[in-house]
Amino acid sequence: MNKKVIIAICAVVVVVAIVAVILLLPKASNQGGAGNTDKSINLSELNTEISQKPPFDEMPTMDIDADVLTNQYEIGEDDYEEVIGKMPMMNIQASMYLVIKAKDGKVEDVKTKVDNYAQKQEEIWSTYLPEQYDIVKQRKSGVVGNYVYLVMAESADEIEKLIKK
Repeated sequence: MNKKVIIAICAVVVVVAIVAVILLLPKASNQGGAGNTDKSINLSELNTEISQKPPFDEMPTMDIDADVLTNQYEIGEDDYEEVIGKMPMMNIQASMYLVIKAKDGKVEDVKTKVDNYAQKQEEIWSTYLPEQYDIVKQRKSGVVGNYVYLVMAESADEIEKLIKK
């Protein structure tokens, strides 16, 4: 065989191998996502830890409970086992956090409803206070095992790390 043909074949093999690795890598690194229900988070400890972080240690807040989940997030009691979260008592601040332990098979439904709530908040804050709107736009949300979370705060990155640890 010609040397150029061998080099071309080797180059194609290398490119195919790289593409295969790239395509398979996200699937392998997503093992801790919605499909893995083994992850367990102590929500009580997490709630204490987050509520001691700014801005939640400085502003008046109220707990996010079953009534708030039903009325504001449209999440029914059949969808989750446990919830923690804080939201501002007055609507001049957008900072809030929420972690929901969804029931088996309900993670995607809960995530969709949390995302819908976040989108509505973005629409509301877009016409209100610009600095609070920035907080809403830079929100963090995701899934860890059966836990769905949403964080809107200047320290959202730090709080997200606490949830994911």
